[in-house]
Amino acid sequence: MKGILFALAGGFFLTFQSVANATISDQIGTWQAAAMTQLTGFVLAILIVLALRDTSIKHLKKVSPLYVSGGLLAAFILFSNMTAIHRMGVTLTISLFLIAQLIAAIVIDGKGWFHMAKKNVGKTQIAGVVLMIAGILILKW
Repeated sequence: MKGILFALAGGFFLTFQSVANATISDQIGTWQAAAMTQLTGFVLAILIVLALRDTSIKHLKKVSPLYVSGGLLAAFILFSNMTAIHRMGVTLTISLFLIAQLIAAIVIDGKGWFHMAKKNVGKTQIAGVVLMIAGILILKW
């Protein structure tokens, strides 16, 4: 149940952040807004780690550089998101982002990439993606 609540919260926060970032980018520029978002997120995360007195950061050297560099993708994610919102609006942007995430997740699960447990991808998963794409087409009308 907690996983569902966190997933829903993440979805809501992502949408609100996307709208806020697009608004900020109108005022200061897209890359500047991405930098500001990354910086404020970093500061908050560090403050939370310090407040929790979490010492697991000491093990950072054990993490593969491939995974450590994952944060670099956030700058491109933010830029893409803000640019798409300006061109297509919030609903279509978030819908397409969700489809892209779902397709990537199915491939990762199906192949077992990034040390994830390999899961069978069947007709029902493919049907789910097709139905989501149909939903986007209906939203677009």
